[in-house]
Amino acid sequence: MTQTKAKRENLFLNIIFNIAAPSVTFSKLDDVLAKVGAPDALTPTQILILAISLPLSYGVYDYIQRRNINLFSILGFANIGLTGVIGILELDGIWVAVKEASLPGIFGILVVASSKTQKPLIKTIFYNPEVIDVNRINGIISEREKQANFQKLFNLATLLFVVSSVFSVVMNFILARAIVMSTGGTELFNEQMGRMTWISYIVIVIPGMAISIVAMWKLYAGIMKLTGLKFEELIHAEHHKK
Repeated sequence: MTQTKAKRENLFLNIIFNIAAPSVTFSKLDDVLAKVGAPDALTPTQILILAISLPLSYGVYDYIQRRNINLFSILGFANIGLTGVIGILELDGIWVAVKEASLPGIFGILVVASSKTQKPLIKTIFYNPEVIDVNRINGIISEREKQANFQKLFNLATLLFVVSSVFSVVMNFILARAIVMSTGGTELFNEQMGRMTWISYIVIVIPGMAISIVAMWKLYAGIMKLTGLKFEELIHAEHHKK
């Protein structure tokens, strides 16, 4: 019996609409408009609204294509949306620091809280049945009675993810306070937000991703040790033939 498989997320479009395009809109659109002879075509608030519309548009498009809500898209929209609210309400820069620190903090809390439920978030991220041959792995784990050891692997991955979240909370707050000094809704605010977004991906996101990669590798290495499977055997065949 043939089943229609859900379309995979387009990572390139995800990065463009949730990260790159909003950042460029914040920091460079004013300069572009000035160069084409229309410096007053859009107000700072209108530029913020345009930036907010980018992840929203992608989120709607992605849902229509895949009929699946993507966590990365939600976080991207929340990040840009809250920034837009700060800009439109013309709040002080301290609220940017609070926002930047709160998002990874909330995500870390969700990871810990969900670890006690039937659907831990860490399994959604690293043990997705669309990619990982979950049935085969679970069967071997049950046969070898290694359930306790198996759970310890996810506990370690959760701990490393929380470490990454705490790192992001602290660094996001420090970076936002150091860069965003102006009041929301101004041209300078937009420029500072764009600058902070790019810098944060070097100072915060890359180290955070490194910790996440370590967590992922320790999890998969542990599963290989418990099951005797090779890495390529953990993954559904159609994913490693390409």
